[in-house]
Amino acid sequence: MSRQYFEPFALREARHSDLDGLLDLEGACFDSPWTREAFEQEIELPQAELWIVSEEEEGPPCAYVNFWIAASEVSLLNVAVHPSQRRRGLAGRLLRWMEERGREGGGESVFLEVRRSNAAGLALYLREGYDQVGIRKGYYGDNGEDAIVMSKTLDGGSKPL
Repeated sequence: MSRQYFEPFALREARHSDLDGLLDLEGACFDSPWTREAFEQEIELPQAELWIVSEEEEGPPCAYVNFWIAASEVSLLNVAVHPSQRRRGLAGRLLRWMEERGREGGGESVFLEVRRSNAAGLALYLREGYDQVGIRKGYYGDNGEDAIVMSKTLDGGSKPL
């Protein structure tokens, strides 16, 4: 999958110069947004991948995906699309990009947590072939909400445990 898959948008790895734009995007998408320090760590960690989508090559992010590849597992930390850009297929494309990067990095399966109340996220993951594999009671610290654990076996990988 090439970066052209995102046209008319541009896809690139996040840089420190993107932090202000990422924080703006977080604030528009989430009630409990990540901090600057959290994004700084993700940019620096060797196992972390943080990719942004923008309307112009060097423009501010309108979407992003953040995931880790460790051993044979891909862990999706976050995917976000600005409300003004939703319903254009960006989240699905970002998930498929993550899956491809995961396969290239030796990943056999993807795991993620999603808030029980996040109907749009749940629908997206189900549509993209993810299955519910568990529940983490009281997972989210801001309100004690449960997380639904989901997974997907990547092509050529073994079935997740």
